[in-house]
Amino acid sequence: MPEPVAVIAASAPIARAAARRLSAASGIRAPLESFTPASYLRAAAAPSRIVLCAPPGAADAAVFLRRWAERLLWPAPPAEIHDAIDGIRPVIASPRRVRAPELLARAERASARLLEGTVDARRAAAALDAGPPLDWIVESARHVRLSRRELAAMAARGVRWSVLDPVEILAVYGVPSLARSRGEWGKALPRRVPLWSGDGTRTSSGPLRGP
Repeated sequence: MPEPVAVIAASAPIARAAARRLSAASGIRAPLESFTPASYLRAAAAPSRIVLCAPPGAADAAVFLRRWAERLLWPAPPAEIHDAIDGIRPVIASPRRVRAPELLARAERASARLLEGTVDARRAAAALDAGPPLDWIVESARHVRLSRRELAAMAARGVRWSVLDPVEILAVYGVPSLARSRGEWGKALPRRVPLWSGDGTRTSSGPLRGP
């Protein structure tokens, strides 16, 4: 059976409805599980492959997608650090999932701090007090129990996150008219993420024009 896919929307009813429509659409054979962003982050065993359900308006879609892409789509560590961890413990993810600009930006980082298990505010503060390195590797974005404000404070202190089990976005699910506003909401996402319309069909698969 194919690996499950998480369908994530702003509310539970919207996520359930989207999952039902996508389940009924031809060509989508993987089991679909519905989540809100909050419930997805609470579920340590949630699927790593996701579909983000965008609100219908271009501005609302941009805000929603930007916020949750930033929170969920953390990269894998650089290959050399990934291989070093893999020599100590099995690693779920492949470093090939790192997006190219991030991989290049991290290529010269020779050390990192591995934080296994849940990372809450107290543990993050202790890691900061311990000093460098400020490249922190966690098991997944779902293992980090920090608020948006706390994550911003960590970033301001120089903390950079990477994950052993990166989230992979398969598509954005939304109304077909969102295809006309890709230039606005598409900047939040990796390139070539398709937009699936209300019936689950692929509306657009061209590259997203990022910054």
